[in-house]
Amino acid sequence: MTTELLTKLGTVEADNLVVGTDPALRIGDGVLRKNSGELKRGTVLAKSSKDAALVVLGTSAEEDETLEPYGILTDDITVPADEDVHAPIYIGGKFNSNKIITKDNYNITEADKDTLRKYGIEFIAAAH
Repeated sequence: MTTELLTKLGTVEADNLVVGTDPALRIGDGVLRKNSGELKRGTVLAKSSKDAALVVLGTSAEEDETLEPYGILTDDITVPADEDVHAPIYIGGKFNSNKIITKDNYNITEADKDTLRKYGIEFIAAAH
C-alpha cells in the first residue's frame, strides 16, 4: 500500500496576530456567553465575576457584575442565542496590538493591558 505524501491539505495565511514566542503561547478553554453572535479570531475577552462566562472586552457589565480582561479568542466562532459555548482562547503570549478586536468604539486601556499582562498576555505595536 502506497501513501501519497504530497497531497495538498489546505493553506494557512498569516494574520500577524501573534508576534513573538516569548512569552510562549498558552491556550486554555473559555466559556463564551450565549448570544455573543459572530466573533473573530483576535477578539479580546473579559471574564464575568457573575458566572465566569467570557464576553467581548468593552461590553457593558450587568448589574452586580464586574468584567475583567482575560484572554484572546484563537479562532472565528459563532455563539448561538440559546447556549454558552466552550472555545479555545489564548491565555498567554505576545500579540500585535494593531490586530486585536474589542467591542465597537472601545479602546483598550493601559489598565486593561496591565490586567492581561498578569495573565501572561503582552502587546506590541507591530506592522499591519
